Amino acid sequence: SNPADAKTLLISSIFDPNPVIYLEHRWLHNSKGNVPEDNLIEKIGNAKIIRKGNDITIVSMSYMTIESLRAADFLSKEMNIDVEVIDLRSVKPIDWKIIFKSVEKTGKIIVVDSGFTTGSIAGEIVARVSMERFRYLKIPPARLAMPDVPEPTSFALTKGFYIGSKDIAELSLKILNIKISEKINALDEPELHDIPGPWFKGPF
Repeated sequence: SNPADAKTLLISSIFDPNPVIYLEHRWLHNSKGNVPEDNLIEKIGNAKIIRKGNDITIVSMSYMTIESLRAADFLSKEMNIDVEVIDLRSVKPIDWKIIFKSVEKTGKIIVVDSGFTTGSIAGEIVARVSMERFRYLKIPPARLAMPDVPEPTSFALTKGFYIGSKDIAELSLKILNIKISEKINALDEPELHDIPGPWFKGPF
């Protein structure tokens, strides 16, 4: 979800003794940020808490981490909601320890996934949290994933198709039983809703 992880995880993948599939979301290709000068190698499978909170847990991956952080910033600023955001960084293995610990603290979880809803990573996380940390849950776990249909290539058909910060914020408010105000419209998807910004030139 960020340049530093892109470098570190790629190098770690190359030197890992096991076969590794390294995936990157095309909407992240223009991301800028500091990267470590050294060629650091770390064990694959360690998630990161990139925003600490006590009210609700959001587990995300890849580009969905960017949208989750935007939602968390909005909820904190406008609603005084303390959101904890976990960036998975790896989906095999999954860092269950960090997820379970966060759920034990907040009692509420949303998993955000850029894949299809059926058979999603989000579904697996929701299932295992329900099975192994049910007694800590104050409300049923939730997931946000893409519809079980091929991704459209028409600009008209992609309006409202992709998961964004507004969807994450609305679901968070619903889980917390907080009325959704008009302030949330500040998170409306941009006019160029099928790309992350005017700089993006494809592939589509």
